Amino acid sequence: MPTAITQPSLDTAVAALRKFEYQKPPLSRRNWGHPLHSLCSYPSKLKPGLAYCLVSAFTSPRDVVLDPFCGVGTVPFEACLQGRIGIGSDASPFAALVASAKVAPSSGADLGVALDELEAAIAAGREGVELDDVEPEIRSFFHDETCREIVAAKQHLFSPDRLNTEPTRVVTSALCHILHGNRPYALSRRSHGIIPIPPKGDFVYKPLMRSLRAKIARLAVDDLPDDFFPGTATLSDAGDLDLDDASADVIITSPPFLGTTEFLRQNRVRLWFCGMEYEHQQAARSQFAEYQKDMTFYRAILDEWARVLRPDGRLVMHLGVIRRRDMALELRPHVEAAGFEVAEILYEPAGHLESHGRTARGATHTHQFLVAKCP
Repeated sequence: MPTAITQPSLDTAVAALRKFEYQKPPLSRRNWGHPLHSLCSYPSKLKPGLAYCLVSAFTSPRDVVLDPFCGVGTVPFEACLQGRIGIGSDASPFAALVASAKVAPSSGADLGVALDELEAAIAAGREGVELDDVEPEIRSFFHDETCREIVAAKQHLFSPDRLNTEPTRVVTSALCHILHGNRPYALSRRSHGIIPIPPKGDFVYKPLMRSLRAKIARLAVDDLPDDFFPGTATLSDAGDLDLDDASADVIITSPPFLGTTEFLRQNRVRLWFCGMEYEHQQAARSQFAEYQKDMTFYRAILDEWARVLRPDGRLVMHLGVIRRRDMALELRPHVEAAGFEVAEILYEPAGHLESHGRTARGATHTHQFLVAKCP
């Protein structure tokens, strides 16, 4: 791995962040940046412009940039775009899949082959799908013929000989994006493009491959910067990372805000498509940060982060003030107990946030950044 370039000082990095450039056009647009940032929608997703500012301020080219709560990979993918090595992990199989597709995308030619194979598999397998075996809520979203195609696609994409190949990850992630929504590309009855609210309207047959091919064509997978470094993203707990000691230069992460977004419930249809059945989703609730009542569970997580960060490595956490609970202040003693030196807690009013047709801000009225240094 190439040797990293000397990083900017923490004072310089914090001063750059304090300008809040990501609130200004064009960085403030939610569709700013490379089209792969929009590979699949996700609730409470970090804006690419914010990820861009954090990566450019706190890291240098060839740094290893880790996000242990990576969601669909906004931070690690932006790190790869800026010539860093982006690494992500997430406890959600759906999120980890999309993140891995972004940081190590397939070529357009390979995606074309994968799409042709998928189309043939759907044609061969859809008549054999038993709709009575499909989760009732899933059936409520789709015309029967569309549902058969979705189940046949699921069986094909998650077969052992295709699982975890680069084209399969990209195709599966793109298919997750079109599963539900209120746009013409969506395969469902009228719903929401981020959260699967109960669908409305008539059951209309929508051919899966037509929407999927159009989505793939918009991704610009062959139009990446010359210094793009492929990264990795894995399915793992934030406190149990499959990384060597002192192997990361910087951690940039935005963990779930206390008592706000329920990532399991709000991604349940896409999780089902990725093989996490409803029963498993319910059983896994205790493993997810958004269901924790306080910050004590971060203690072991922060010890793990101190292990994987190199000496003098940086930790940047994007957090929030929720219902008078200040996440950064509650986290600070745990951060310091893990050996980190807190350099700054920076507050940012959240009045500029978009709602996207839903109440996105909820109880979060202020965003904040906790910046610390590893001993």
